[in-house]
Amino acid sequence: MKEIRVPLILSVFGITAAFVLQLYAPSVMAQTPIAPSKIKQRPLVVGHRGAAGLLPENSLAAFKRACEIGVDAIELDIQVSADGELVVHHDYMLRPETTRSEDGNWIDPEVGLLVKDLSLEQLKKYDIGRLKPYSTYAAKYPAQTAMDGERIPTFSEVIKLFKNSCSPSARILVEIKTTPEKPELTRPHKLVCDRVVQMVREEGLVDRTWILSFDWRNLVYIQNTAPELETVYLTINTRNTSNLKPDQPGASPWLAGFDIDNFAGSAPQAVKAAGGRIWSPYYRNLTPELLIEAHDLGLLVSVWTPDTPYYLEKLIEMKVDAITTNRPDILKTLLSQE
Repeated sequence: MKEIRVPLILSVFGITAAFVLQLYAPSVMAQTPIAPSKIKQRPLVVGHRGAAGLLPENSLAAFKRACEIGVDAIELDIQVSADGELVVHHDYMLRPETTRSEDGNWIDPEVGLLVKDLSLEQLKKYDIGRLKPYSTYAAKYPAQTAMDGERIPTFSEVIKLFKNSCSPSARILVEIKTTPEKPELTRPHKLVCDRVVQMVREEGLVDRTWILSFDWRNLVYIQNTAPELETVYLTINTRNTSNLKPDQPGASPWLAGFDIDNFAGSAPQAVKAAGGRIWSPYYRNLTPELLIEAHDLGLLVSVWTPDTPYYLEKLIEMKVDAITTNRPDILKTLLSQE
């Protein structure tokens, strides 16, 4: 997860629930209650795109490393290829800072290769195993180790690794990547949702899967068509990027018809009205007051993506329910010292 521009660069999370909440909103189905269980006294550790701070994001190597670290959940991004395959990739277009063609050269940033326009066979030809030297994106992950030869995985491949390598209690958090502002960049959002739900059901992972999205249309749709699946409402509101779009005429296209201004700008209240029970804000947007408000509304709160010890410790002290981070190793170490 990161920013909501186009391409949408965002994602997120997990938790153990202990509540039954009845939610009502026009044309929105409230989700099936989660079975009560003990709420953990520490936040769940969620590996963002596997463990993107350590190994190439959304790669099998990164997911395996996250499982080895002992995360409570892995988070990944889903799109649909030209031939209908569910593939794990964040950006709508192949990222020039992480992608090399068969000849070993970095792809041309001017070309703009959309994932939805490439077949799985074509996608598998690209190497995503290292960061382009001296790029801005490389500076974001200074501790990432290159793994030449890593390819864009399918959702099926990640599920197989997840079942074999992660704890039996671990969750898999699936962020559906669509944009209501430029829908032509991906396959139709309902098609993507239906394909994801079908695979999760076929793989027997309904009880271990949570569906995330900044595009709330996906979440409302899944609540109505697959209420057994948990949904997670992603939000961001910064000067340059926002899916909430407060203080603007009408509802944000990202919020499935819900206008944040009708809730006095409160993201937790909008999430509840949409039928959600889990709010996942950008970590810099969360305040102690908003955390209390969300919990008072019966929502669980997961933040994304703090990576430094300072912010991770601060959020642990705030008692958020889950933390999605590129550095699950640091978070695990901090929690072991509690």
